[in-house]
Amino acid sequence: MSLISLEGAGKDFGLRVLFADLNLHVGERERLGLIGPNGAGKSTLLRVLAGVEPLDRGQRRCSPRLKVVLLNQDPVLEADLTVIEQVRSGCAETLALLEQHQQLSQALADDPANGVLQSRLSQLHEGLEAGQGWTLERRCQEVLARVGLRDPQQRVGDLSGGNRRRVALAAALVAEPDVLLLDEPTNHLDADGVEWLQGWLDRFRGALVLVTHDRYLLDRVTRRIVAVEAGEARGYEGNYATYLARRAEEEEAQIAGAARFRCSLRRELAWLRQGPKARSTKQKARLQRIEAMREQPVRQAKAALQMGSTARRLGKRAIEAENLAIQVGDRLLLEEFSHDFGPEDRIGIIGPNGVGKSSLLDAIAGRLAPTSGRLELGSTVRLAYFDQHSAALQPVDAGRGGERKVIDVVQEEASRVEVDGVELSASQLLERFLFPPAQQHQPVARLSGGERRRLHLCRLLISAPNVLLLDEPTNDLDVATLTVLEDFLEDFQGCVVVVSHDRWFLDRTVDRLFSFDAGRLRRFEGNYSGYLEHQLAKAAASQAMTPSSPLAAAGAGPDPYPAAAEGRSAPAMPRRRSFRETRELAAIERDLPAWEERRQLLENQMALPAGSDYGELEALSHELANLLERIASAEERWLELSDLAG
Repeated sequence: MSLISLEGAGKDFGLRVLFADLNLHVGERERLGLIGPNGAGKSTLLRVLAGVEPLDRGQRRCSPRLKVVLLNQDPVLEADLTVIEQVRSGCAETLALLEQHQQLSQALADDPANGVLQSRLSQLHEGLEAGQGWTLERRCQEVLARVGLRDPQQRVGDLSGGNRRRVALAAALVAEPDVLLLDEPTNHLDADGVEWLQGWLDRFRGALVLVTHDRYLLDRVTRRIVAVEAGEARGYEGNYATYLARRAEEEEAQIAGAARFRCSLRRELAWLRQGPKARSTKQKARLQRIEAMREQPVRQAKAALQMGSTARRLGKRAIEAENLAIQVGDRLLLEEFSHDFGPEDRIGIIGPNGVGKSSLLDAIAGRLAPTSGRLELGSTVRLAYFDQHSAALQPVDAGRGGERKVIDVVQEEASRVEVDGVELSASQLLERFLFPPAQQHQPVARLSGGERRRLHLCRLLISAPNVLLLDEPTNDLDVATLTVLEDFLEDFQGCVVVVSHDRWFLDRTVDRLFSFDAGRLRRFEGNYSGYLEHQLAKAAASQAMTPSSPLAAAGAGPDPYPAAAEGRSAPAMPRRRSFRETRELAAIERDLPAWEERRQLLENQMALPAGSDYGELEALSHELANLLERIASAEERWLELSDLAG
């Protein structure tokens, strides 16, 4: 049964078509993921499904009694409400029932024999039971704690932008609607919060439509993908991994089809160039076919973001921290941190929101003075800081006044740059970052959040850094851009320090983690999946050693919101290869064929009739033994690394 239907739906944004002739049905228990590049129309499509954005063409159908809740990227909240009041605001029916129940209970206390009051109270009780009304307060408190909001009585108007987003997310989840529409719900959540949200969405009884850059969440929660791009919306049954496989098959088929078409057209044109006698047979029909082939539109390959290497050489010393302490106001965020960051380090910084991750990057970048200790950068360090708020992209030119244009942002850093050995102008570099010439002279203020982040990346890379600090780089970037960024970091010749809650991104880009723990940084060798497995194993071992609590012994019911991060219900994530492991695998695949050739050569030499030089034979035998041991070890390691997700 379809809950919401779009039929022949079309929506334009100025001269750009976001989607046209779209037929989309959201069914009961739907698990639908919307993906596509920034600006393709995903958020607009969510608003259309919610009924808050009108269509230019087509129609939207749904039941008027359907409860639909939309989480916007920029939610509108009541500034004068407290956090708990805002979260409860989506449960107006339940709150009304609770108030009626209280009034009837008071009336029945004054008139215990009133049968009418007894009957109405019984009906209300059943309604509250069916709608989980009795647990509303507990659910509000639980969800607020899980998304990282500790003060339910704080005024909404006093919250930061990130905390306002968390309040809006909590309100959407507590409302438990028939259809839940979520636009980037993981922004501003820490890794534990994302793990918990994934478990909550798995158990959600309504229909879900999700826009997210978190590919683990997308892969594990969705069962259908709709790709929105270039005015089209195409559906794929299955999760994100299935979608990737299908798209790869489609692209291969398109390439093969285009090659066959070009080959056929070449043959027809060759026939056309022959003399009149050679082309006399069925000439008219064939000429018409050639003309039709020439006019047939060729599907253009979509523009792809290109990030080339511009890094400068980095010496043996990148960043040195010794007994570092950071205090903001009266809060001690970090103490006694010492570490030497090497020239090829790939380090992730993780921990709950507010513990000091961004403050540590600010200190490394020189924006925040450490309270004590020593922090030094190497003499050859060229540092670039991709901060959360893209602070370098102010919409107004402070020096000259007036609006700042897209191309101004890049030209302020350099008018020309060498990328992968090719010299590019600022305009050419912007085109590589998917800013066409027509957009390069638009004001920065008119860019979307994702476009601003992409422009910030372009500005950073033109400076040819060899140390990159990335603070929540996945926020507002689409999946395609993230994939290109991950590939760039894999080949980047320099040191990378990442603060992120995106588990997929951490798995692909880091091989060492520092986790905040009560003002200390705990070191872990490996990527995020390995860290999570380690934490789950620790939790399981601790639980096995702890006697059952009296509550558990009394047969208490299960926790309605189990904490995935605490190891009680989290599905094990397949561990992905780290940066160093990816390089190691590539090296093994490069070296093994050469070693096999050498083994064959040694065996052939030893099979020749023995001469008088037994010393040479002994040397060959010794080399062969060492080589066989090296090959066996490499093959075993290759199998181990190949089993990890790439």
